Amino acid sequence: MEILQARKFTSESKWELPSATSASGHLERPNKSWHRVCKKASIKNLMIHDLRRTLASCMSDAGASQMTISTALNHRNSDSTITYTIACMELVRQYMSKATRIISECARNYNIYNTI
Repeated sequence: MEILQARKFTSESKWELPSATSASGHLERPNKSWHRVCKKASIKNLMIHDLRRTLASCMSDAGASQMTISTALNHRNSDSTITYTIACMELVRQYMSKATRIISECARNYNIYNTI
């Protein structure tokens, strides 16, 4: 944050990450830089967008609402957020286990096993 604050006073650009080569005047797709970073870190097949999906999934696993995740991802329509949230299989198992216990309890209460 200190670096960004200092840039306000020293940069002539209105952008935090200016670019001399983009039509917009700011960095739009840092793919070359990202590939260099990944290569240096010996990471293969990781796209910047994967980080966005990971953030959304982690927020979902932490219990954030779809609207909160949508806001964090700056989505105009919260329906598009659902494609970013990948269900954690452990959470799926936990909820399936809870549902199974509820169904079993209902079956026991109604003595369903003795009538089949």
